[in-house]
Amino acid sequence: MYPEIDRVAEHREVVRMDEGKKPEESRIQMPGVLSLQASLAPSETQTQCLQIPPDYDFLLHRITCQSDGPVLLTFEITPGAKSPGSTAQTDRAFTDALQTEYPSHLAALAGESPAEWTRKNAILGQRAAAGDDEAFFDLIARDPRVVGSTLTVAKVVSWRTELEGYAKYLKLKGSKLFPLTGLEEARVRMEAAKKNLRRLGETHIAFHDQRGKNPLPPPGVVKGLYYAFLCLIAGLKHEFQMRVSRDNENKARRDLLALVAALKNLQTQSDSFFIYIAWAVGLLDQIRIGEVPGLSRTTLLTLVGPQSSKPSELALDLTGQVFEISRNTVETLKESDDVIIWTGPPGKVYGVGGRPNFDLAAFPEFQHVMRSLTP
Repeated sequence: MYPEIDRVAEHREVVRMDEGKKPEESRIQMPGVLSLQASLAPSETQTQCLQIPPDYDFLLHRITCQSDGPVLLTFEITPGAKSPGSTAQTDRAFTDALQTEYPSHLAALAGESPAEWTRKNAILGQRAAAGDDEAFFDLIARDPRVVGSTLTVAKVVSWRTELEGYAKYLKLKGSKLFPLTGLEEARVRMEAAKKNLRRLGETHIAFHDQRGKNPLPPPGVVKGLYYAFLCLIAGLKHEFQMRVSRDNENKARRDLLALVAALKNLQTQSDSFFIYIAWAVGLLDQIRIGEVPGLSRTTLLTLVGPQSSKPSELALDLTGQVFEISRNTVETLKESDDVIIWTGPPGKVYGVGGRPNFDLAAFPEFQHVMRSLTP
């Protein structure tokens, strides 16, 4: 089966280009998605173009790739020309995207399929129309487009009417000669209306409230470092075993530590995944290996010795230490479809999709170090 590639871009900004626009002014923004599918044979290369309308400022937030094997990706970003289109055309594009793209984003945000998300919203809408304010606020939190509906206008007008009708009597006190009936009920209804009007704005903030939650690091970065550690440890373990069988363990330890030291000072090419491996090498002195901090003659055997754990287990542990997350969380994030990305020269972003299966010995950078260390 050939790979299917999806590229996901969040925080799409739909904005008419305006040279006189002040930075502090609010711009119209909306999450969006660009995607494509490509069938690639082994070692085949293709160039695909995703055209972004010139009236869009597009911030690339996340890239995912569903693939049967590892895929090397290069993203070249070129500036577009200004569109001669009218503001009306831009507004129409935004309105169309609200109906065609935004619901899928909201469903994913809620962790539901589009069909399930739509079904639940319909139920909440029926309850809200029947007067259930809690259902109304739940609906707005799930789908902010409801703010522009007749239902929302009706709710706001109703609550404002409560305020207009009772606000003037809030501090009025009755007397024995001029008793006021229903005053306490009026105050309760007015306070409820005020609370609902305040809550209408706060609903959107509460939906994204991160208090009490533990935000996770970017999945693509975690995935990249995990596979870098996996490649590095597997390669060093193979090299150590070869040297032990050829020389002796003491010499193999010295040689391998010298190899790691040489890799630390290596200049990496910007278009190579080796940039992640170099990062992993640099971290070996800053994290625990077993129960001891840093790589040394003693801890080396914990990584590559005959009694050492599998490279995959060690990679889980080391990656978890770097990001201060559990091994299970690393396991989950590394199985995501997120692309492992890194930046190159201006206008270029590189990535690896699928599950990397790199061999340390195949990298030119590693080969260069091996030649420099060979007597």
